[in-house]
Amino acid sequence: MSLKQAREKLSTSIIQEVTAKQGPVLTIDAAEESKLAGAASVQKMKLRSVLAVPLMIGSEIRGVIYLDNRFTAGAFGENHAKVLAAIADQAALAIQNARLLEENVRRQNELETQQQKILELNHALEEKIQLQQQEIESSRLKLQALPDTFEDDRYAEIIGRSQAMREVLRTMDRIIDSDVTVYIHGESGTGKELIARALHNNGPRKAQLFVTTNCSAYSDTLLEAELFGHVRGAFTGADRDKKGLFEYADGGTVFLDEVADMSRGMQAKLLRVLQEQEIRRVGYNQAIKVNVRIISATNKNLRQLVSERKFRKDLFYRLNVVKIDLPPLKDRIADIPKLVDHFMKCNKMGVPETFLSIHPDAMKTLMAYDWPGNIRELENEINRALIMGKGAITHELLSETVRDKSDHAAGLVTGKLQSQLMYHEKKIIERVLREVQGNKAQAAEILGISRITLHNKIKSLQLDDGKKQLTAELILKTLNECQGNKSQAAKKLGLKRQTLYYHLERLGIREFPSEATHPPHSTDN
Repeated sequence: MSLKQAREKLSTSIIQEVTAKQGPVLTIDAAEESKLAGAASVQKMKLRSVLAVPLMIGSEIRGVIYLDNRFTAGAFGENHAKVLAAIADQAALAIQNARLLEENVRRQNELETQQQKILELNHALEEKIQLQQQEIESSRLKLQALPDTFEDDRYAEIIGRSQAMREVLRTMDRIIDSDVTVYIHGESGTGKELIARALHNNGPRKAQLFVTTNCSAYSDTLLEAELFGHVRGAFTGADRDKKGLFEYADGGTVFLDEVADMSRGMQAKLLRVLQEQEIRRVGYNQAIKVNVRIISATNKNLRQLVSERKFRKDLFYRLNVVKIDLPPLKDRIADIPKLVDHFMKCNKMGVPETFLSIHPDAMKTLMAYDWPGNIRELENEINRALIMGKGAITHELLSETVRDKSDHAAGLVTGKLQSQLMYHEKKIIERVLREVQGNKAQAAEILGISRITLHNKIKSLQLDDGKKQLTAELILKTLNECQGNKSQAAKKLGLKRQTLYYHLERLGIREFPSEATHPPHSTDN
């Protein structure tokens, strides 16, 4: 049956009547009722009994339930109308719910489609940001590795222009044109000989020889012969006359490394050279005049050795006319990128310079390490990584010692990640602040953050000067006074609760007073 044929089985006049009155239509005998008697559909279908009720959703008609009987008059009554009206209400509600559900499904599908598009866009944006960050980091590291000039760049062989190294170079500038005796103090591997050589190469004796010896490498007899020379037969093995370093370096410079390891006897002989400007070969009594500049160095505290009567006071003052303190590498982390670039270019391992590279993660690892062996250890690390990576250095190619210590400090090991991150952050900020002597503007520039951010970090990490030292005893006492309430204890200590947790972890405090073990103090008098 077609749709048109279906409509022809209904009385449109009655449906129109239901729609117009928005209520049910009940006829006992449609053919006899005055309102419907003239309707063509009523006459054509010979309708007798008709019952039609509207499907109402709110104030709108969404359909009609239509019943008719063409043989019996009075087939439907008021009870039938009430039942059909109830069915119509339920049907209308079901239709409305079905439409709402269909609309919700449609909107959900649209939402999921939009969310998928957003996820795809976010993923693409993240990849783009990550790529840009890598490019920025790479550019920053390259800029840091660019040659830096100082004065007339006569110290080009000295790599690094951190605040600590600038102080060293300023001292060198003040004495570079003089013949003054210089004492260089610094840890092993900080480049003491490099500084001594720069003083000679840029000073008034640069046209003459620069000779060097390590005083800790010889016994007294051999050191004396090394420095002052010997004659044939002076000792076993002395089969010919030989000049010492002081004679060879006449007019030039003698660099005495590890001078603190000299015996008291050798110290007395060196003092005579400084006072009289003359030497005596081993086995030869005649004095030989020499004109040398002496630069000495050691990683030990000479002043302390003097107080312990292990080093002659008069020799100390002769050597320590001008003192240069070389900072350890951990106090000049801003120079690490330049040093890495220098070592890579000096030891290319046959790799073209354009193919030399170091991943930003590897550079961060190098800058996070303490370098107890200083520059010498860094050079060895770079040479090893260059060999392993054939010119390309990544985090994984660095030695286990460097990776483990930097990873631990960076909070990458398992455990309390937040505490490790805070510890690492505090350690780096302290090192940079120490390097720039408290200059927050320079520290913020080195760290790559704003001065306001640095100020907030200094405050949150308890780095302000004059802050009382947080000890385990102080924290436990405060927790006891607060009956174990960490929020109150943090407030009393002037800390954030998260900072208190950090100090509890840092100090290894696992147990602390609680309300159960420490009941509140009585307020009764």
